[in-house]
Amino acid sequence: MHACGHDMHMASIIGTAKVLSEMKEHLDGTVRFIFQPAEESPPGGATPMIENGALKNVSMIFGLHVDPQLPLGKVSVRDGVTMASVRDFDIIIKGTGGHAARPHFAVDAIVTAAEVIDSIQKIISRETDPISPTVITFGKISGGTARNVIADEVILTGTARTLSEKAHKEVPKLIKRTVDSICRARGAKAEIKMISNYPLLTNHPTTNRIFKKNYETLFGKGKVLKTPQTLGGEDFAQYLQKVPGAMFRLGVMNNKIGANKSWHSPKFKVDEESLIYGTSLLAASVIDYLGS
Repeated sequence: MHACGHDMHMASIIGTAKVLSEMKEHLDGTVRFIFQPAEESPPGGATPMIENGALKNVSMIFGLHVDPQLPLGKVSVRDGVTMASVRDFDIIIKGTGGHAARPHFAVDAIVTAAEVIDSIQKIISRETDPISPTVITFGKISGGTARNVIADEVILTGTARTLSEKAHKEVPKLIKRTVDSICRARGAKAEIKMISNYPLLTNHPTTNRIFKKNYETLFGKGKVLKTPQTLGGEDFAQYLQKVPGAMFRLGVMNNKIGANKSWHSPKFKVDEESLIYGTSLLAASVIDYLGS
């Protein structure tokens, strides 16, 4: 189960397309709707969409993402850097297998991997700027065949998230240096595969002003909040590298129906009434932009 609200995103875009198609003779311009696959399957779906012309002749792009911590009826925006850059990676540590009773005849890939994990966490605590948020997480470890066999290979699957361009460039180099040094000291070898490279999601202030103005016109003052920065990543950032635009957060939380669980929780749920707000804001913002 991939519980992140992408069905809501698609439904919002379909609703917006329906509204705008019924009044297209009044629109002074062209609107393109992007239905993109594979946002969270590295290297992401945005890049091939761009390569195949999704942004050709596009002057501004609008996006939305549901937010289960934002109450129904509210949206949020943030100018500038809002979501983290992402580097997903695999580290393959290769040792020499052997019997558990004779470790001196082997190179233990599991022990080496444990040292690599511990040392890479020290990159964050001792080698990156503490006031520039950065995190490295290992989500999966694979290796070994039996309790009395020294493993000859371990695969570490991880992700690095940063909120600065400087850290985004530095962290992969620090990971490589750390892995190479430890493996050399332990007589092992290593291979590092960089799986994805999502840039910082940086929202354009002009687009956010369009969102804010139209939401307040439709639903009143005090309902547009400020999106907090997050180390979550989003390949919508690839589009924002090419054209100005922004992604707003759509409130889908409703405690009364249990719509208050985090993204990716098996109990994730949204209040589908939020479709009214998301579709209305997208449609109104398009009309406003084309009329400006």
